[in-house]
Amino acid sequence: MSQLGIDSALWGVYTSAENAERFRADPDEYLAAFDLTEQEHAAVAAQDLAALLELGAHPFLMFKMAFRLAGGFSMEFIENYVAQLEGLELRDIVT
Repeated sequence: MSQLGIDSALWGVYTSAENAERFRADPDEYLAAFDLTEQEHAAVAAQDLAALLELGAHPFLMFKMAFRLAGGFSMEFIENYVAQLEGLELRDIVT
């Protein structure tokens, strides 16, 4: 597992509009630059929040990436985001 690889990929989308557009256009091409297992690559590409959390992604970076890709705040975004995480437990995180 490459927590650094996952978090780096999420961080890149979160911090750069250009990277967000690259990700939207071709997630596989964008993610090729990161050291990810097949499972990690698939979870990031699909924006599978439950899988990302289970794989060790930092919750803040997950939220910020999803927020950017959604184009900003909306109640629909928040409802969909929370629905994907229902039933999961937050693990200890280090910032």
